[in-house]
Amino acid sequence: MRPTNPLGIGWQFAANFGSAVGRDGCVADPRQVRIYPQRSKIMKWLLIRGLTRDARHWGDFPEAFSAGLGVEVATIDPPGFGSQNGRVSPASVAEIVDDLRDRFIADLRGEDEWSILGISLGGMATLDWISRYPKDFRQAVVINSSAGNLGNAVDRGALTIARAVGTALLRRELTAPGGLERRLLTLSSNRPAAELDPIGQQWARWQVEAGPKRDSVRNQILAATKFRAPDRVATPVLVVTSIGDRMVSYRCSVEIARSLEAPIRMHTTAGHDLPLDDPQWVIEQVSAWQSGRRGASASAD
Repeated sequence: MRPTNPLGIGWQFAANFGSAVGRDGCVADPRQVRIYPQRSKIMKWLLIRGLTRDARHWGDFPEAFSAGLGVEVATIDPPGFGSQNGRVSPASVAEIVDDLRDRFIADLRGEDEWSILGISLGGMATLDWISRYPKDFRQAVVINSSAGNLGNAVDRGALTIARAVGTALLRRELTAPGGLERRLLTLSSNRPAAELDPIGQQWARWQVEAGPKRDSVRNQILAATKFRAPDRVATPVLVVTSIGDRMVSYRCSVEIARSLEAPIRMHTTAGHDLPLDDPQWVIEQVSAWQSGRRGASASAD
């Protein structure tokens, strides 16, 4: 059973510092997390999930990201989802970000240096966050995201999601516990069906145990639909996308990268849920980008 976590915040320390949490990345109280005073200062990362998802849906990715980059990782549930499912999500990305930021500042930020990574709707939140609060994060990674001013409705996945819901209705999957959840998972991931089945069953159980209110789902969809990417951001950004994404076209990420003059990395076969389909590849791209930025900074000095 998932621990009670009213703040929706989870921690995963770098492997050599020991694990402070379980696989779902949650702790009973973030104030109980031990930070070893003798460790050297390292970068911390905040991870934000996508549409109708919460921190549980990261699976083992925070742990792998932490170990692969030698960083500390925190996850946070969006308003209306996961540990926050008793509330209703706002209907704009900006309001979602302000809710996340309030909890981030109150319980996580401190005096440390942070970076941020977001996927899909979490990527929209990341772009909004760094555009309005540029001093909060040193760098940002945006995965398989989109924006209304940089892509059409088809590329952004509106029709794809509508077809998935329609198919689930025709097959009466919506009346089965987690039926739509499993349908959307097969659309968002390109992993073999045999690998997705146990994941889908687990995610379906989460929907039953701590599912969001319908108004929260509706409001997140409205927020994503209305989102417009900023014209510019001061924070360095890496855009990551999948050519094999069947929900949101990779062209949306290409447009985001072009608009922000940001580097882009493209996976050829993974689906929309890139951290689920090929987590190691994502980690390698972020690591290489960071190394390149450090090298460029050293050369400039």
